[in-house]
Amino acid sequence: MDLLEARLRAYLASDPSNFDLTLELADHLIARGAHGDAHKLLDGMSEDAKNAVGVRFRRARLALLSGEYAHAEAQLRAIVADGGAAPAVLHDLAFCLLCLRRPEDARSILEQASDSGVEWSLLRARTLLMLDDRASAAQALDEAVVAFPEHPDVHGLRALAYLDDNDPANAAIAAREALSRFPDQHEALIVAGTLALWERDGDRAHASFERALTRHPGSGRALSGLGQALMFRHDIGGARATLQRAVQAMPDHIGTWHALAWTQLLQGDSAAADDSYRAAYALDRNFGDTHGGLALTAALRGDLDEADAAIKRALRLDAGAATARYAQAVVLRARGDAAASDRVIESLVSAAGLEGTALPAVQLAERLRLQMQARH
Repeated sequence: MDLLEARLRAYLASDPSNFDLTLELADHLIARGAHGDAHKLLDGMSEDAKNAVGVRFRRARLALLSGEYAHAEAQLRAIVADGGAAPAVLHDLAFCLLCLRRPEDARSILEQASDSGVEWSLLRARTLLMLDDRASAAQALDEAVVAFPEHPDVHGLRALAYLDDNDPANAAIAAREALSRFPDQHEALIVAGTLALWERDGDRAHASFERALTRHPGSGRALSGLGQALMFRHDIGGARATLQRAVQAMPDHIGTWHALAWTQLLQGDSAAADDSYRAAYALDRNFGDTHGGLALTAALRGDLDEADAAIKRALRLDAGAATARYAQAVVLRARGDAAASDRVIESLVSAAGLEGTALPAVQLAERLRLQMQARH
């Protein structure tokens, strides 16, 4: 409990029916991530108070922050229908629609607002990024940095935009700017964790993503990153469970489906991995690694002709598709050439610079060897 919370609780103890004071304390609890305490505080209000727009709005915000996006949208639309279309309500509704991967609907809400404050500037930039209008988003973020140079969310969102534009150097700089102002800034933590993953620093990545999830437990990108960090730490069961949550929060992210498939393969569950690769395939049929994954699962269940065809498709799309090469190793062993199979796997591990490390590629190689030896 910080000093402000202690002071507010003391005031409220002497005036427990003070509606505005209760909401002020709830806002403070929400701001510092004490969502359970905020729920408990709101639950303790009278029935009449609970039906007030201010209380309903805060309940919707808590649902939004907890990743209950459909529930939050329903609550916010009910408030709007009751005549409560205040800027804060419209802001949260638009943000909720972004979380539901509906940027066009979010933009229609934004067009109703004339507010030019930092929260609206950030929301417009987020919407433009999700609409893949990177030039307009970059311009909006440049303007926001000039208008709100000390606001951590401006730097954090800018860091994420740089990361998604494959500019890790500037992403790192912007993330540091954000975290120096607010150590829990969500996008900056995602950037820091992702860069740590790229540097194969699983512990640092794990710490960044866990911190991001403390305030935003429904964040698909943080869940995806944490799942991958857990793979680095050999916690394959934890990684699989986390990545399953990630694909529920972010079902249109192909890379997360691929990561989930890896955990399933590492646990010897090739049928589940096949389902994950098929989910990725439904999103985009032109990813070589997806076709390679389908080739691998086909090979593991003994459908060698199907595996051969999928390997060809994968390598045509991406000559370096690692999953296709693993599939080749399985097919070679199934056809009696164990030595050639081992050479393929060893070349994959060596080419990736993974010798002597604990990265998933090595674990997958060993898992495949065990599965192939059991079958043959």
